[in-house]
Amino acid sequence: MADIFTKEKRSWVMSRIRGANTGIDIKMKGWLDALGYEYMMYPKMYGNPDFVLEKEKIAIFCDGDFWHGYNYAKKKKPGKKFWSNKIERNMARDKKVSRRLRRDGYSVLRFWEHDMEKKFDICINRIIEKVFEKRH
Repeated sequence: MADIFTKEKRSWVMSRIRGANTGIDIKMKGWLDALGYEYMMYPKMYGNPDFVLEKEKIAIFCDGDFWHGYNYAKKKKPGKKFWSNKIERNMARDKKVSRRLRRDGYSVLRFWEHDMEKKFDICINRIIEKVFEKRH
């Protein structure tokens, strides 16, 4: 199927998709604030995690279901090769980043968008447990 937009219009549309301060990032910020944890949002470090608890060396990623390939192997692939390539590159990058951060001594927590929306108690408990583990 051909794109309905010109190349310039598609570029403009894609530029409007935010990578920072998304709904799930704001939700995570609220959770971390409520828990009273000291954190940095969007720290300048390898892998660009959404949050890092530097004292505990915990990197937190809030992954959008579509962009990061939730259940990708079981889902119908996007019609355009560009999109399937994009998502597959994101998935490969996510694995590489997580491995490298772990090798550098960080614990990596990745949260799916749908879990943050529907299973927030489980997400919050994962954070609390990891902080406890790192502090003791």
